[in-house]
Parts: sequence; structure tokens; C-alpha cells
Amino acid sequence: MFTGQESRKVILPKGNWYDFYTGEYAGNGEVITVTPGLEKIPVYVKDGGIIPMMAPLLHAPKVGEIVNLEIRHYGSKPNSYMLYDDDGETFDYEKGEYSWRTLTVKADKMNKLIGEISKAEKNKPNTIGKVTWRFMTQKQ
Repeated sequence: MFTGQESRKVILPKGNWYDFYTGEYAGNGEVITVTPGLEKIPVYVKDGGIIPMMAPLLHAPKVGEIVNLEIRHYGSKPNSYMLYDDDGETFDYEKGEYSWRTLTVKADKMNKLIGEISKAEKNKPNTIGKVTWRFMTQKQ
């Protein structure tokens, strides 16, 4: 019976990389050994990575449906990200019915990372509901 590969070596490019699931530091320009599985595929995020997440759905959000977001940030590097938003269903984006929201992570006066999202554009699609920031990486 074939049991499959139990571990494999992965080469991380230069820069600090973090485990997607835990936020733990994974390495910098080195070879690491990972244990892949069907339940958890090894994924790594570069320092400063910003990843918007939403609850899994069986379909795209319906027109006018509001979606709550969890915004994940990895590492300690400040960064920004442009988040595209449209109605998710029609071709109205071809007529300019879409918007961009800027997600920004920066350090406050106490050097603690904080997240901000720009305001919705007036008279443009805005399907974003509650935004929760999750800083995945603890200080090293």
C-alpha cells in the first residue's frame, strides 16, 4: 500500500516568511522541512503580507449582500493593499460600477501595528460589512 510522502523540503526565498495558519516564523532564504497533508497544505506569507478573508460560501455573494472580512497581517513590516469591490454578480463593473478600498497596516506611537481601511467611495459598490484585523505574528 502506498502511503505517500511524509515530509518534503521547501526552499523559502530571501525575506522573512510566516506560516499562513499560525503566523509562526518559518525562515528566511533557507531550506525547511514540512509535513504536508490533505487537511493542511503548507502555505507561507512574506513579511508584511495582507490577506483579506471571508467566511466560506457555496456561491458568490448576491447583489447587495454585505460580507464581513477578517484582514490578516503577517510579520512586522508595515504595508498596504488595494481591495477591489463590486456587486459580485453582474457585468456592471464594465460600466465603472466597482470601487477600491485601501487596507493599511502601520505602527502607532507605541510601535504597535494597527490596521485601517479607507472609506467606501460615494455612489460605488460597498459590500464590506464588519472588518476585523488579525495580526498573525507575535513579536519575535
